[in-house]
Formats: sequence, structure tokens, C-alpha cells
Amino acid sequence: MDELYELLEASASACNNFIKCEMALNDGDVEASQRYSRAGQVLVRALVNDTFKEIEEEIGENDGQTNEYDYPNNFELLRALNEISIHVGGLLSAEDDEKIKKIVEKNLLHTINTVKEIYLALYEN
Repeated sequence: MDELYELLEASASACNNFIKCEMALNDGDVEASQRYSRAGQVLVRALVNDTFKEIEEEIGENDGQTNEYDYPNNFELLRALNEISIHVGGLLSAEDDEKIKKIVEKNLLHTINTVKEIYLALYEN
């Protein structure tokens, strides 16, 4: 279950960096915005290339479905990263209830797929 804590920390940190990116951009500080965006991208890239794969191996079957979103943008990425934190919290609190655990795991995988899809569209194109 160490992967869940790693997932929680990295997704929350990435979320924080992308929020700071948007705040700096709103303040007109393009240099800071780019710096925070790069920091967020590094964290999400690590999630995509490492942590997500570990979680998928741990949970098992991934049906490839994503959550609905409007179009790829930083706010949708932020929303999906935040949902990861919610799902991880649900998993950690439902460890003894297999029925709930399976539902939350499925939702977590859909959110992971969503983060990957948005991230790839925004930053790896």
C-alpha cells in the first residue's frame, strides 16, 4: 500500500504546482507560471511513467475508461488529480470492506486514465 501514499503525495503536489501556475499567470508573472507548470509536469510524468503503472498492477484489470471532461486543459487536469486524492482516501478508509474497495478501485483507475489522457494531450503532444 506504499504506492497509495506515493500516489497521494505526488498527485497533491502536482495539483499544488498547477494551482500556483494558474495564480502566477493571473498575476502576470509568466516566468513563475512556467516554473510551476514545469514542476507539475515533472510530477505527473513520474506518475504516468511509474506510480500509475504500479497502482494498475496492484489493482489489476483496467478497462481503459476515462471520466467525462470538457476538453483537455489545466483545470480538468487539476480536477482529475484532486479526484485521485479523494479515491485514495476512500481506499485507505475502506480497506476492510471488499465491496466498497472494488468500487473505489474502479473509479481510481478511471481517474488515472483521465489524468493520463489529459496530460498526454496537453504536454506530450
